[in-house]
Amino acid sequence: MLIKFFPLTDIEFVSVKIENFILPINLNVRKLDLTIYQINMIMIVNLSCYMKYNKVLITGGLGFLGYHCVERWLEDDCEITVVDNLSSNAVNKDNLIYDQVSVIEDNILNLDVKDFSKFDIILHLASPVGPVGVLKHSGTMGKTIIDTTQWAIDVSRKNKMPLIYISTSEIYGYREQKTKLKETDDKILHGDFTVRNEYSISKLLAEIIIKNNSKIDKDFKFQIIRPFNVTGKYQLPDGGFVLPRFVNQALNDEDITVYYDGSQLRAFTWVKDIVEGIYLTTKASEEYWNEIWNIGNENNEKSIKYLAEKVIGYTKSNSKIVSVDPVEIHGELFAEAPEKIPDSTKIRSFLNWEPKKSADEVVLEVVNYFEGITNK
Repeated sequence: MLIKFFPLTDIEFVSVKIENFILPINLNVRKLDLTIYQINMIMIVNLSCYMKYNKVLITGGLGFLGYHCVERWLEDDCEITVVDNLSSNAVNKDNLIYDQVSVIEDNILNLDVKDFSKFDIILHLASPVGPVGVLKHSGTMGKTIIDTTQWAIDVSRKNKMPLIYISTSEIYGYREQKTKLKETDDKILHGDFTVRNEYSISKLLAEIIIKNNSKIDKDFKFQIIRPFNVTGKYQLPDGGFVLPRFVNQALNDEDITVYYDGSQLRAFTWVKDIVEGIYLTTKASEEYWNEIWNIGNENNEKSIKYLAEKVIGYTKSNSKIVSVDPVEIHGELFAEAPEKIPDSTKIRSFLNWEPKKSADEVVLEVVNYFEGITNK
């Protein structure tokens, strides 16, 4: 360990070099007030907040959000292992990502938690997803979400690694009026026991289980992430995601099918902005662990009809916007999502998260992505 002092009047700046990883520690004391022993003790307390997690386990890492997480952690030269059952993968085996990470193609419940002792952190994204994608899991989704979450908790606790759990903004439930949702707001179950409610309540129960595990195991570290309306490159229309569906319809000059009147509001957030928020939670200082974080760009609030109009403009499509009843298309199990607008004050204030792309820029990225595929 190399310690260097850089005199800054009354404050000493200490740089610690460990395996070429340099950490600045502001001691806020005069150099002469501390012995080397005391400095070492302070660094022992603080290093846990800054150490890199080099070996990363990502469940669901070939899905849309998971793939972008893989890309972000590869920027840090991390050693990544992905576990994915390929039920909703966004990339195929010809993608270069297969040459950069280790991939285990299996259901995580088939794997022994003891086999993952070498990892430093686990990102748990494996889950049914999408307003249409979840329908086929009706009646079994609750068990799937809880069982896989418990598996991730067991991996984390038995192998002494932090757990990053990707939950959902769906847990907030229904609001009669548009509300910017804070992490501490009530969760309101509304209406029938729909598949959407099965999904949201299962995710909420998973959050509760994670939190309660931390009460019985003081060494268990976690972060819970609630993403809002993630979209961007590699998102596919298969799960019922609205932007890729609109873009594909426009590029084929088909009618753009807007559910109901299209007045529903969403805060469309660029996937890489979401991922950067997730990344920042893993770098948080000790006081900001075991927390829940909204990640969504409230400044990107747009109606579904606005989205359809913007897609037509960018694609120069001859498509028309038509209103449809989604229940007639997807069956009686389908339920439209309530309006969900995030209040991201917490992650902006404490972790300095700042989203980069506007809603229009995100739409253009998705249009360019699918135009590239079409023109191949």
